[in-house]
Amino acid sequence: MNRRRERISFRFSARSRFAACLVATADGALAPGWWDLDGTPHYREGLPEETTATQVLPAEDGGLLRLRGAAGSGRHLLLLSRPAPAGTTAAGTPPAGLRHPFQEESLAVEARGLRLVPGGPRGTLALAVETAHDGRTRIWRVRSAPLRLSDPLPLPGRVTALLPLDGTGCRYATDLEGPDGYRPVSLDLCEGRWHALPSPAQGRVHRLLLSAPASGLLLTASDPGDGRLRIARATLGDRPRLDFPERLNSLDGAVLPLAADPAGEQVALRVSRGARARLFLYDVAADRTWPAALPPGAFHPVAGWSAGGLRVVYATPARPAGLVTVADTAAHENPSGISQAASNTPDAPGTPHAPTEWFATPSGRFEAVRTGDWRTAPTVVVALHGGPEDHWTLGHDPVLARLSEAGAAVVAPNQRGSTGYGRAHAEAIHGAWGVPDLADIRFLVRTLTEQRPPGAEAPVLLGTSYGGFLALLAVCADPYAWARCAVIAPFLSARGLHERSSPAVRALIDRHGLGEPPDDDLGPRDVERLAHRVRVPLLALHGCDDPVVPVEETRRLHRALAAADGQERAPHDCLPIAGAGHHPLQERGGAGLTDRLVSFLTAGPLDRRRTIAPPELTVADAAVRHRRSSAVFGHITHDERTPP
Repeated sequence: MNRRRERISFRFSARSRFAACLVATADGALAPGWWDLDGTPHYREGLPEETTATQVLPAEDGGLLRLRGAAGSGRHLLLLSRPAPAGTTAAGTPPAGLRHPFQEESLAVEARGLRLVPGGPRGTLALAVETAHDGRTRIWRVRSAPLRLSDPLPLPGRVTALLPLDGTGCRYATDLEGPDGYRPVSLDLCEGRWHALPSPAQGRVHRLLLSAPASGLLLTASDPGDGRLRIARATLGDRPRLDFPERLNSLDGAVLPLAADPAGEQVALRVSRGARARLFLYDVAADRTWPAALPPGAFHPVAGWSAGGLRVVYATPARPAGLVTVADTAAHENPSGISQAASNTPDAPGTPHAPTEWFATPSGRFEAVRTGDWRTAPTVVVALHGGPEDHWTLGHDPVLARLSEAGAAVVAPNQRGSTGYGRAHAEAIHGAWGVPDLADIRFLVRTLTEQRPPGAEAPVLLGTSYGGFLALLAVCADPYAWARCAVIAPFLSARGLHERSSPAVRALIDRHGLGEPPDDDLGPRDVERLAHRVRVPLLALHGCDDPVVPVEETRRLHRALAAADGQERAPHDCLPIAGAGHHPLQERGGAGLTDRLVSFLTAGPLDRRRTIAPPELTVADAAVRHRRSSAVFGHITHDERTPP
């Protein structure tokens, strides 16, 4: 089957003339690819030598920066690639195996928390933001001939995005972390100094979102004094003020500004509501919004708007992420060869998009993305997302797409604990990992089973990271409700992960709170303790170099299952993947692992007539005795595929 190639980690150059990404080869390896969007249309592709941790960033002179690093080591390799004079190709995907010769410079860098940012003064390829363990930051200028980092600007705390304030590449605004949280500051990279921006009288600025130097536009997430976040137009000079456009703030959903046009007069907005996202355009002067000509889907939080038009990174369950030029946004005819947006408007009749379905429970309801008909399909896969501060969208997941191709139906729930549905839904699992979310999954499997034909195979489970933890708990709680279970990079308990994981993961657990064990039959949510209840065939895949969830978690799972083995146990296979990280299916050799995973999940019913069922359990929903987390809710994702 001729599949579209998977692309991840999209970035745009400072003026959006160039775009870059990592593109998967047939065996799952990753190669850098980049486009000249507004000039003579070219697409170029390098050798498949990258990993999901590689950062790619195109420079405005047509070069490509790549930053490779080993997680937690502080050692990086910075590379600058420029295409050789011959061997380019027209825009689009080159034939399989076609590669282009490059001229390269490289630089070994010792630094913690290094990330590449587009921009910088004249003579600068990009900026590099270095954040030390204590939070102190240095902003470097990346220069070439020879490739080097120079002119660091030190700052006393962490920073968020760098938003340009003028066309020189010298002045930027950013949010600087301090004792009382983040505050907006102005940086002057040419002068090597910074200063805090004065606070407006009309409210408080919580985050800077987007700037357009041509018009002086600066959008912020602010509140006018009532604690409710809105999008504001900020003037942060000698007379700072905030204006809250009425129509901009009346959009139904979570609004994220993606890009401004070159004149700073229009802004592209991603508007998300649950699993669905839509693209809107906003006229700043008229305070008017209208939907762009794209069906609902998933829009990555990066976009570029140049004279050639607005380019967004768009995906649907059936379409991998790719660049799309939005119709009627170009100042001239589009020469890039990038696909144009469909002319139909969102939700118009005949618009192709994957459906979602709501499932009611005694405690409320939750939304699920679904493909295929779970009532009649021979195999139904319940896919649990990681995070846990994450949720399924109408984006493309290569594993779920492969399962659909194999004839399976997929139900991907956004149970309690998922983001995108309000604070109460997301915070339901604070101090209670594996309690309300497990209750939702148990109710879901009962609903699916009751509405399938008599004798149909039980649903199968697939979970990644936190979803792997939740999937393992589900097969321990209801061993005979499921046919099989596959997990990728799972952990066994919140307490165990807190003891054995990285500082970033421990900080996430601390924000949520460990809580007290629930007062129910299942007891502490520790898969190692409950492994004797597993009665289904189980496949676990885990990268040996996983920087998020240590591979020791899967090794402990294997030992616990082996200790419980006996005549009544189902087979299990726990595979550590040498050289792989947190996303082993998206790295070299991932294609073979995906084939094995899909074959396992769609293998058909297992005869378990001789096995003895463990006793039924009464498992808590949300009414459990645990300490309320005192931590402030924050958003952290463990998906390294798109660097900040």
